[in-house]
Amino acid sequence: MKATLHPAAQSKRAMQGLTALLERITPWLIEVGSWSLGGLIALNLVVIAALVTVGAVDVPVRIAVTAFACALPLDVAGIILLRLIKDWQEFRLDELTLQSFQDAHFPDIESYFPSPRDRAALARRRGRIALAYALGIVATSIALTLVGMAAALWHMAPWIAETFSATVVLCVILLIAILAHSLPPESQAEKELKRRYREHRNPKWLERRMRRGETP
Repeated sequence: MKATLHPAAQSKRAMQGLTALLERITPWLIEVGSWSLGGLIALNLVVIAALVTVGAVDVPVRIAVTAFACALPLDVAGIILLRLIKDWQEFRLDELTLQSFQDAHFPDIESYFPSPRDRAALARRRGRIALAYALGIVATSIALTLVGMAAALWHMAPWIAETFSATVVLCVILLIAILAHSLPPESQAEKELKRRYREHRNPKWLERRMRRGETP
């Protein structure tokens, strides 16, 4: 039987695994973020154009216009950032820049750039940071768009906005439920690993089980 890792070491391995997974699915995240932001831009432009013709007749309309006006620059900034991440990875701009100055015989140009191994680590770190900011921009823009939609519908009738908000919450719950039910069932080996992990994290939990006569 394999020895159980210390909780701190297991958490460190988990973070390393999540980091490696993020690096591998970065192209997919860029594609999803790009078409999401593109759709939000189209929606914001259409709704803003309609609300501008209505005018600032009441508070809900002003809130809606403000929310959409704030979301639009975020959408554009997010698309630009995602595009820069993709181009930086595909064209390797660091290496192209270094090679261009080397071809021009710029003196000691290598001292202005990190070593090849450090450049690779720096590129991965830069990609993770930029992707995290891009995903944060997407989340903020979606939140502002939902607020704007609810306010615009509130201008028509409060019950329409309430129905819209309830439908959004229901959709989120449905997505979570679908994802939860699509996960594979917990195997006996996984249950055993989780039990051993709880024993290492909380020795008192094991003592309580032994007092109840349960097999550790």
